[in-house]
Amino acid sequence: MTGRIHNFSAGPAALAEPVRERLAAELAPRADGRPSVAEISHRGKAFLALAEELEQRLRDLMGVGSEHAVLLLPGGANLQFAWLPMNLAAGRTPAYLISGHWGRKALAEARRIGPAEVAGSSEAEGFVDLPELGHLPADCAYLHYTGNETIHGLQFERPPALAVPLAADLSSEFLSRPYPYADLGLAYAGAQKNLGIAGLTVVLIRRDLLERIPDRLPRFLDYRTWVDSNSLYNTPATIAWYAALETLRWIEDCGGLEGMAERNRAKAARLYAAIDGSDFYRNPVAEAARSVMNVPFWTALEDQVALFVAEAEAAGLPGLKGHRALGGLRASLYNALNMDAVEALVDFMGDFERRHG
Repeated sequence: MTGRIHNFSAGPAALAEPVRERLAAELAPRADGRPSVAEISHRGKAFLALAEELEQRLRDLMGVGSEHAVLLLPGGANLQFAWLPMNLAAGRTPAYLISGHWGRKALAEARRIGPAEVAGSSEAEGFVDLPELGHLPADCAYLHYTGNETIHGLQFERPPALAVPLAADLSSEFLSRPYPYADLGLAYAGAQKNLGIAGLTVVLIRRDLLERIPDRLPRFLDYRTWVDSNSLYNTPATIAWYAALETLRWIEDCGGLEGMAERNRAKAARLYAAIDGSDFYRNPVAEAARSVMNVPFWTALEDQVALFVAEAEAAGLPGLKGHRALGGLRASLYNALNMDAVEALVDFMGDFERRHG
């Protein structure tokens, strides 16, 4: 292998180079013995100032005001699959739009908590298009949807337009483009795709929904506990918070969410054009539903996938193996990935096709 390595991992994912450099500098030993952010008290002035700046920068990028609480929580989407219905579905029935693997998992977990209905699903068609919205229960607690399906490669252009509260899993598209965050009742996103490193999950919740939370919940699993403690109910993953703050600064330096959107659209368009222009590669997702963040694709023969993955990694293109639930190949094009990475992948795909097609 020669030249630069381009990381297409679905998460934990690539970090922007300036963020990696700042993390390295922060964790490097110092002659004076000054501790890094990973070694200081989360109750001290230095970390509290970091936490305040992190929340404010998140609010500014999302465009949300005091009507929403911004929580910085441990765990990831799998925890939120249960945390959400435990808090907001008491005495009501949540509804779920199923557009892929993660929506299906969210529904299954909600049904471990209580009744939950399917408001639409495209599973019967193989998750190659977005589902149509059907019936909602009369006592609908919220409508949950997965903004971007990381495995099947589908993405909602905008949230559904409904009067009931919307709950969105935005893990793999968070802060990748301008989005009407203020229209959401609740949203959650793990940091390890577009906001730094694993160990932090951002939850946005409309404050009036906090009134629905039953008092019987364990304090740790009650959103109100984290609102009241400014997300410091227990010791946070301090280095993940630091990485998130540095990532937000980098996003702003790149033109904010408008800059990210332009960058991400261009990368996705380049890769989809290469796939669609080939008789060797295919992506079955309906064009209007295609994800800008995660692009699954297949070679002409399934037994070529393992060879593609091995040769790509040897060529400095790791992270292209498809998820075990779906197979095939997948390129994740998160914020930190540059266009030169996509160009390198497209060149490799062309060479692989010439040799094996």
